[in-house]
Amino acid sequence: MMDVNEKGRGLPSFRRLLIFWWILFLVIQQAERLFLLPEALRIEVPPAGVLFKTFVTGLQGDLIIATICALAAAVLAVPVGWLLATRAKWRGHLSQRETSYRLGFVLSSGFLGLVLTVLLTVDMGYYRYNQHHLDFVFFEYLDDLVSQMTEVRVGASQAAQQTSAELQKGEKWGIRVLWFMLVEGMAVTLWWLCFRGAVQPALARWRACSPRLTDAVMGLGLMAGLVGFHHQGPYAIRIVSISSGVYYSLAQNPFLYAANSLLTVMDSRTAEPQPHWLTAMPLGEAVQVAQEALGGGASFPDPRYPFVRATAASQGIRFEHPANVLVIFVEGLDRRFLNRTVRDIRVTPFLDRLKGESLYFEHFFANGTQTARGLFASFCSYYPRQGTAEMKTRYARDYLCLPSLLSKGGYRTEMVVGEDRDLNRLHLFMARNGLHQLFDETDFPPVGEEMGSGPSFGWPDGALLDMIRRRIETPRVPASPLFLATLTLSMHHPFSVPETHPDVRALRAEPDGYLAALRYLDLELERFFSQLRRDGLLKDTVIFILGDHGRHEAVGRTELEKQVGHLMAPLFIWIDESLRAGGLHYPRTVSAVASQVDLAPTILALNGLTPSVAPFLGRDLSCVLVTDCLDDNFAYLSSVYDDLIGLADRRGLWLYSLRRETFYQTDFGLEGPAVLRPVTDPDVAPRYRRLLALYVSTNALLEQNRIWSWKEWGGRS
Repeated sequence: MMDVNEKGRGLPSFRRLLIFWWILFLVIQQAERLFLLPEALRIEVPPAGVLFKTFVTGLQGDLIIATICALAAAVLAVPVGWLLATRAKWRGHLSQRETSYRLGFVLSSGFLGLVLTVLLTVDMGYYRYNQHHLDFVFFEYLDDLVSQMTEVRVGASQAAQQTSAELQKGEKWGIRVLWFMLVEGMAVTLWWLCFRGAVQPALARWRACSPRLTDAVMGLGLMAGLVGFHHQGPYAIRIVSISSGVYYSLAQNPFLYAANSLLTVMDSRTAEPQPHWLTAMPLGEAVQVAQEALGGGASFPDPRYPFVRATAASQGIRFEHPANVLVIFVEGLDRRFLNRTVRDIRVTPFLDRLKGESLYFEHFFANGTQTARGLFASFCSYYPRQGTAEMKTRYARDYLCLPSLLSKGGYRTEMVVGEDRDLNRLHLFMARNGLHQLFDETDFPPVGEEMGSGPSFGWPDGALLDMIRRRIETPRVPASPLFLATLTLSMHHPFSVPETHPDVRALRAEPDGYLAALRYLDLELERFFSQLRRDGLLKDTVIFILGDHGRHEAVGRTELEKQVGHLMAPLFIWIDESLRAGGLHYPRTVSAVASQVDLAPTILALNGLTPSVAPFLGRDLSCVLVTDCLDDNFAYLSSVYDDLIGLADRRGLWLYSLRRETFYQTDFGLEGPAVLRPVTDPDVAPRYRRLLALYVSTNALLEQNRIWSWKEWGGRS
C-alpha cells in the first residue's frame, strides 16, 4: 500500500516511516517502565489512581523524547541521504538515488533506536540499585571515574575499582539484562506486527481520502508531542502530584531526568553562582535571614564575607591543657543499624556499649550525602554545596578549617586513609587547610590484613586502625598534642571484609552485605580501643566517632526514610578519665539536635582554641557536658541523591523537595508517613523561609568565594 509516486521503490512513504519510528521510540521507552513495574510493586502496591497517573505521566515524558528522536532522525537523514545519493550516482543506481532520503531516515532512526536501547539498559540497571533514574550522583560518579583514571594511577582509582567489582558480579546483572532485551524485543515485534497489519493500511486510506488533513494532523501531533500534550511541557512531569516516591520516580522519563541531572553537574563546575538558587529568594534577603538564624544576636561586620562574626565565649567545658584529638569517620555509619540483632548475633555490641561510656547524640545528622561533603562540613563548619562537592571543585579557595586552627594552636595534624590520597582531591584540600601530613595506602606496611572473598579496594579497617595506632605511638619532636583523623573504608560497597570471625561469616548469608561489614567494623573498633586503653595510649585523648554520612543505599520502610537515611549518621564523644574534670554531666545520651558542622567549633572550644572571628555555621556542643542545652540548635540537611533540603529542629524534620516543589514534615524516628504541608501554613512558613535562606545564601556565597579570606581575617582567627 504505497503512494502512487512511490510504487516499486521498496520503501513506504516518508509519512508512514515517520509514524512507525515515532511510535517505536515511544514503545521502547514504555517497555522499560513496564519492565520496572514489578520491582516497584514489590516495594509498594499503589492505589489504582496512582498507578494510572504514573503511566499517564510516563507516557507524556516518553512522547516528548520520542518526538525529539523522530525529528532528529529527520534532520540526520539529510546528510545521510546525501551520502547515499552520491554513492548511488557513482554506481548509476537511479532508483536508489530517488529513495535515498527515506533510506537515510531509516538508518538514522535505527541508530537513534539503538542508542535509546543502550541508555535505557544502563538506566534500568541503575534503577534496580537505587530506585532512581540516572541522577546527579551517577554523573558525578562518571566524572570521578574519568578524572581518577586519567589523573591518578588506575589501580588506585576508587571509582574504577568499584566499577570493576560490580562488573565481576556478572550473575547479578547478566540475566537481568537478557530479560530486559527480551521484553524490549517483544515490544518492538508487537508494534511492527500492529503497524503492518492495521496502522499502515489505515494511514494509506486516510491519506487517500484527505491528504492535506492527514498532513496537518500529523504536524500538529508532532508539535504537541514536543511538549507531551501539556502546556507546561517537561515541568508538568517534574512537579506531578504523586505522593509515593516509588511511583513518582517510575513516572519520570529517564532521559529528561538524566538531562536535568547532567546539566546540574555541568553547572556545578562553573565558577559563577547558579542562577536558579537566586530565583528562590534574592541573595540580600537570604543572607539577612540566614544571619538571624545562625548568629544568635551576633554582629556581622563585613558585607563582603557575610557569615564572618565574633565568636561567643564557650558555655561548656574547657580542658585544663590541650588534649589529643582522634576523629574516626566511619564510612556509611548509619545509626538506624546500631543495637540490632540479626540471626541471633548482636551486630554492634561494642558501639552499643560505647554509648554508655560516651556522649551519644541520638539526633545527630550528616549535613550532606557522600564522603567529600561530610568531611567538608565536619572540618570547615560550612554546609555542603548542592552541586559537585566543593572538595573536588573549590579546593583552592579560602576556608577556615579545623586543621589550620589546631596547627596554629601547636597541634601536629595528620590524617590516615586506606586508599589513594587524591580521592576527591583530599590531599590538595587538606594540605591547603592545615594538615601536616596525609598517609594513604602507599604508606601502609607491606604485610597487612587479608581481605575477604570477592572484589574490593583499599585497606580493610583492621589494617587502617593498626596504622592509626602506629601514628599514636610515634614520638613527636617537639612534644605536641596530636590531631589525628581517619576515614574507614570496609563499609563501602561491595562490603568485602575479612571473614576471620564466625559472626562475620554467619552474617554473610544475609542479602544485605552491610551487616557483615558493620559487624567486622565493630570487632575491629573493640580490638583497637581495648588495646590502646590497656597500653595507656589514650591518656589525655578525646575521641569522636561519627559517620561521614548514612547509608549509600536507599534503605527504609518508607520512601522518605530511604531519602533521609543517607543523612542519619551517629556521633559518639568519648573522653579519657584524665580529662574529666569535676561537674561533668557525662556519659549520657543527648537529645539535642546536632550535625557535622558542630564538630569543629566543639573540638576548638574543648581545647581553648576558639578563634576570635569565624564564619562557622555550627555551634560548640561542649555545654552538654555540664547541662542540658542547645534546645534551639538545628541541622541543615542537603541530599544530592534526591534534590532534597531540610531542617531538623526540636519539633522533628522539615523537608523540601527542590525537584517536586513540595514540603513535608515527619518525626525523628520516621515512624509514620510524612505529612504534606503547604508552605503558607503558619507553622511551616518561617521554617520554609529559613530553609530557603540557608540554601540560597550558603550556596551562592561559596560560589562567589565569600566565606573567608585569610588576607582579610587571618590575623584575627
